[in-house]
This record gives sequence, structure tokens and C-alpha cells, in this order.
Amino acid sequence: MRVSLDVRSKISCIFKALGIWILIFLFSNLIGGIAGQVGGLICAMFSIQIAFTVLSMLTAVTLFRDEYRYLMGLKFTFKSMVKVVAISLISALPLTYLTNILAPTSHQIQVSIQLLIPMVLILAPIGEELLFRGLLLGCLMRCISRWRSIMISSTIFALIHLPAFSVYSETLLTMFLIFAGAFTLGVIAGH
Repeated sequence: MRVSLDVRSKISCIFKALGIWILIFLFSNLIGGIAGQVGGLICAMFSIQIAFTVLSMLTAVTLFRDEYRYLMGLKFTFKSMVKVVAISLISALPLTYLTNILAPTSHQIQVSIQLLIPMVLILAPIGEELLFRGLLLGCLMRCISRWRSIMISSTIFALIHLPAFSVYSETLLTMFLIFAGAFTLGVIAGH
């Protein structure tokens, strides 16, 4: 629920939203880094996504009490979820194909595919949705328009995914395709 704010209050609200997001993001990655030292890449990824989920929900409930369901976008229907998943897959598959075909691979990550698939298809979407489209987007929409909030959240989502995928290739084309794909998914999920 957005309130009418003057410019100074909007800027303050945006910085608070970004500050909350940065704290959760950094703390989650610290937890993941420690877990990764002990259990490897899968353990790090698992820890980061669990931290995203738990910290986003705790923050929303603590700061926004009765409004947290609205803020976090927890008023969805099965039909809307199916639509978002379908659109996301349809838009992600061509970009993934282009990235793999057009950009040379510099490194291969040796990870068990049986462990990686549930992480990428189940846990990561939950953690990232709650952090990016729940907490960050919800906080931003309290201060600025829906589309501006979606653009900011999607841009941050895309920028955050660049380092993770630069392992595969550091070519400009690959970076552009990764950014474009993540940004597109961010806009679709935010809409």
C-alpha cells in the first residue's frame, strides 16, 4: 500500500529499501561463504537461499507486521503461478540457448547435476522471489510507482546474477545475454 510522499521522503524510502536488501543479501552470502568452506558449492548455494528465505520473511514480519503478506506478494493464485512459471521458462530457454551457442565457455563447474537441479528449480526461485520480488519490490512499491519499483528490482536482480554466471564466460556478448535474461525474468516476475 503506497502512500503519497514528497521527493525527499521517496528518496529516503528508496535508500531504506535498498539498505534492508543489502544487509540481507550480504549476510546471506556471508553465511553461504562459510558454509561453502565446509561443504562446497552446493552447501553454499543451499545456505544462501535458505538465508534469503528466512531473513526476508523475518524482516517483513518484524518491520511490517500486519502488512507483510501484501508486501511480500503472498496473495497469489495457482493460475498466476502457472502463468509466471510458463512465461519465465519460455523467455529463459531461448536466452540460455543463445548464451551457450554464441559465447565460448571458459570454465566448467563440476557439480552433481542431481543436487543442482532441485537447487536451481525449487530453492533458488523461492529464496530469490522472497528477497527480490517480495521484500525489495514490496518496500520500493511503498514509495514509488509499481513500474519504477519493478525496473529497479529487475536491474539489481540482473546485476547480481552477472558475477555468478561469469564463471562460464566473460565475453561481452555473454554478459549482455545474462543481464538481458535476468532482467527480463525480473520484469516478468515483478509484473
